[in-house]
Amino acid sequence: MDIRIIPALFGLPEASVLTELNAGHINQTFLAVCGGEKYILQALNRSVFHAPEAVMDNMSRIEGAFKEVSGVTVPHFIAAGDKNYAAADNKVWRMYRYITAVADAAADAAAAGRLFGAFIRIMDGHELNKTPAIEEFHGFDRYFAALSAQNRTEQELMSKLDRLRDELGQVFTASLKKRIIHGDAKPDNIIISDTPTIIDLDTAMYGYAAIDYGDLVRSVCRGKEQFMTEISEVTQGFALGLDGLLGADEISSLYYGTLWLTGELAVRYLTDAHSDVKYFRGKSSADCLARAEELLRQLDIFTACGEKIKEIINNAFA
Repeated sequence: MDIRIIPALFGLPEASVLTELNAGHINQTFLAVCGGEKYILQALNRSVFHAPEAVMDNMSRIEGAFKEVSGVTVPHFIAAGDKNYAAADNKVWRMYRYITAVADAAADAAAAGRLFGAFIRIMDGHELNKTPAIEEFHGFDRYFAALSAQNRTEQELMSKLDRLRDELGQVFTASLKKRIIHGDAKPDNIIISDTPTIIDLDTAMYGYAAIDYGDLVRSVCRGKEQFMTEISEVTQGFALGLDGLLGADEISSLYYGTLWLTGELAVRYLTDAHSDVKYFRGKSSADCLARAEELLRQLDIFTACGEKIKEIINNAFA
């Protein structure tokens, strides 16, 4: 089927202009102009999302939760009959109105922290589909096992990562509360418009609040040599958005989320560097290795600054 006529499945005119957007690693995304209006048209990646219908059920659940609040929103997926997606050419398609950004979310670490903290708070008390969007998406153990199986990474680094794996296992135990989290918390997934919009909700999952916090810290600190100001801002914003939701043990785990998400992403890029089929689309093996090295340097800095980061967290959540 010609992609330009997919919008007709959603009751819209066919696309007069269709531009593929290369942002993101997973789904195929287009900017579609239909009847003079702009829309985002996406095909979910079935090789990543084995149960796309469950993913779209989660979208409905998240939309429902956000209808109850003001000051932040999520995309509204256009209905195709009685569903919020359409199946065509063995693909699951979805659409929502294009949202025009009026500012760069990456320029305001505090706002990013507040919005992702608010996401966890707003979803508190709600439920997701019982089928995981991606099985063990933030499974450090499984990523480490895949890297180990390659037997291509020097032993000193593998030992270092194994020590981190052990440390995380001692912090993130079965007794630590899991909540509905975004799962890919970074400023790129916020559109600053008249009402800030949190996007890329496919990885919403049950997990630790520290996962979203760690991903936020990792992303806002990328490329910076001095970043305590950014960590302080994103932490204060995260605490404000959560509004007292977290327990003391969860607060204590937040720092370790920075180590988890930075180390996890380094492991994934190292694995891709030695893989013919890559998760990170459009990246060469050299690109993946360079990104892994960047993340490992960041991990070293977060480890060396651990006490300072813990102090920032304690002050923000006091």
